[in-house]
Amino acid sequence: MKYQLLTIATLSCVFCVSARGSWTIDNVSYNVDTLYHATVGPGTSETHLRVTHPASGEFNNLFYTTVKLSDPYVEIRAAKAGNSMSAVETVPEIAERFSKPGELYFAGTNADFFNTYPPYNALGATITNGSLANFNTPAASADIDDYFLYFDRDNIPSFARHVVPNAEGSIQFPDGSQYLHKVNASRGTDGMVLYTPQWKTGNYASGYTGTNKYGTEVKVRPVGDLTLFGHNQEFEVIEAPVKSVGNMRIPEDGCVISAHGAAQAYLSNLRKGDVVKAYIGIRADNRSVSVKELIGGFPFLLRDNEVEPTPSYPGHLANREPRTAVGYNRDKSLLTMLVVDGRNAGGSAGVTQNMLARFMRELGACNAMNFDGGGSSTLYIEKLGVRNVPSTSSLDKDRPEGQPRVVVNALFAVAKAPADNEIASIEIREKRLDISAGETYTPVVYGYNRYGVLVDADLRNFTCEISPQLGTLDDVTFTAGGGYYRGDLTVKYGKASYSIPVFVNGTDGEYVSSGVDNIICDQDNAATVEYYNALGQRIVSPTPGQLVIERQGLRVTRRVYR
Repeated sequence: MKYQLLTIATLSCVFCVSARGSWTIDNVSYNVDTLYHATVGPGTSETHLRVTHPASGEFNNLFYTTVKLSDPYVEIRAAKAGNSMSAVETVPEIAERFSKPGELYFAGTNADFFNTYPPYNALGATITNGSLANFNTPAASADIDDYFLYFDRDNIPSFARHVVPNAEGSIQFPDGSQYLHKVNASRGTDGMVLYTPQWKTGNYASGYTGTNKYGTEVKVRPVGDLTLFGHNQEFEVIEAPVKSVGNMRIPEDGCVISAHGAAQAYLSNLRKGDVVKAYIGIRADNRSVSVKELIGGFPFLLRDNEVEPTPSYPGHLANREPRTAVGYNRDKSLLTMLVVDGRNAGGSAGVTQNMLARFMRELGACNAMNFDGGGSSTLYIEKLGVRNVPSTSSLDKDRPEGQPRVVVNALFAVAKAPADNEIASIEIREKRLDISAGETYTPVVYGYNRYGVLVDADLRNFTCEISPQLGTLDDVTFTAGGGYYRGDLTVKYGKASYSIPVFVNGTDGEYVSSGVDNIICDQDNAATVEYYNALGQRIVSPTPGQLVIERQGLRVTRRVYR
């Protein structure tokens, strides 16, 4: 069976999202094609680019989100797999676990490097929604453990080379007395520890303190939003203290204070309804800071718009691999999360750390950090699924290409808005339509609520209008006419409307071919049906709302599957 994949140059004549541009990197002018761009949540857009070397023709597929951090309905959150110190999950599974009414984890990437064997420790740290999910004390020579991105209570990001939690901390009791304590640590002699639901130790199940019976423990619940680090946090006692039992269950919406030896006296007099005040200092690059979210990575890619040198360790940083990165612009108003595919997944060649840094700078980042890459690299959008093509490696060769691999933690944009399924605004998935005479097109329409949350990625019951010279309209399906015309296609849903430009038979009189001539077809009309996506890549089967090229022998058709 002979066939030739459709090239992007061929397919771009069918549905071109926006314009073709270029990036000049090391005196080479790379071709940059925008394959997709759409709003995917409050203050958040998703974009797909193809960046091609002009001489070799090698290309990289880039998938990234841009988050407007000042949007009142979006927060950035770190999230630990399993919401436990020792667990792994895929990025979509983490999003599903953490999402709840009023908090939708709608866009995210994988994050920190981790040990690929139990207990799957992240090599850096995770502070999620004010709770310490894991922290590894780095060895003096282990630089890989020592790079962090953190966010304060106002959603403002910062990078730090060294972070030291538990640098200082105390709990103040109702009588004014204080005692030093730690968070999510083993309880030592005369020690006091605050355990959050993420704690796990030894063979004990996650969600228990794992302590012995030689102590006193009490259940507490945070008053208001939880921000343990660099902030005074109040806790209300929700049950009377329990002595000489140990291994207390940690409430999902609260914590446990556990004390041993001399520290027990401070807990023994507590009563239900009492309020204690905890403070844990945290230092980033020798500065005391307030931290609500924190996640590790390695190494820095950009600092003050300058590309960082590539470290000699680990050696794969100089290889062309799938990569994940995070960064923010100069005034910290925009956050970018980027995945670049590699290992020829989807045809993408992969990039070195140096090239990843340059891509992040082209996308507007001034400061950026590398996350775990390879088979871990995943960009996920709720309602749309995994957006890139995760690759396989020797570690997980049995996992099918394109399926996300389990990771230890992830970074998400979270919609902080009331549940609301009423459509207030709409957007057509394609942002420009180039079409030839006789071809048809049915818009795929996204619907958003008043907070900017994507609630429907395949909206129905909309109406459609076209400029009369472009062709004909059968309900919401447009058929291009003859001649060379530029006009608009508009969809309407209730009071909402959205328009895109349409170019029939090319732009400025240049004829555009149908885009299917480059497929060499079997002469056997009984051949197996084969499918290709809009990038010309072979796929197993279409998914709802996907534009595909369908080939069976000599028959080649193009359609959006519903």
